[in-house]
Amino acid sequence: MTALSIVVAVLGGLTALLGLYYALRDLNADLVLLGACVLLTGAWAVLGLALGLRDLGGGTPPDRITLYGYLLTALVLAIGGGWIGLVERSRWGSLVIAIAAVVSAVLLMRLHQIWPGGFA
Repeated sequence: MTALSIVVAVLGGLTALLGLYYALRDLNADLVLLGACVLLTGAWAVLGLALGLRDLGGGTPPDRITLYGYLLTALVLAIGGGWIGLVERSRWGSLVIAIAAVVSAVLLMRLHQIWPGGFA
């Protein structure tokens, strides 16, 4: 799970930097930025599926509601950020994607703090 977490963190950081670059250059979200958002969403989905399969296999987390709540929140946040970036055709759509990616990284950090044994 640590490798998947690293992938999510790297994709989140790159998406945030790319979104910030687009916002500072007054560019709207194009297929590159939206593709990065889709990759981030996919990475969160894979991490959630891996943790769900691990949970089904017998590794029960101490607080399932918090774990799956954070995973669902991160997934919906990445989808929502991409949606706003697609609909809002200005620099603000790119900034929303950047903010969603930063919040996604914070959620991943908090997930590791709340449930440290699940990612070893």
